[in-house]
Amino acid sequence: MLSYGITDIQTKPSLIKQMDMGKIIDKRSRITLGYFISSKYDRLITPIIKQIEREKKIEKLKRLKAHQDLEFAELGVDDGL
Repeated sequence: MLSYGITDIQTKPSLIKQMDMGKIIDKRSRITLGYFISSKYDRLITPIIKQIEREKKIEKLKRLKAHQDLEFAELGVDDGL
């Protein structure tokens, strides 16, 4: 994947039309700002992104449920003593 500097894109906006995929970086701060993916790949990328987001949400819900189960178990023990 090619890397593109943010200043390069700002000075030459037509560069985006030529890109298929690219990593947008800030060369001065040496940080990655994000990634650019052309709209022609949208059909392929969108289902994958949605699946990843769904899996992350499920994992968060499972952790939350486990945490709540532990809290309720502790409350039950405390009430009995």
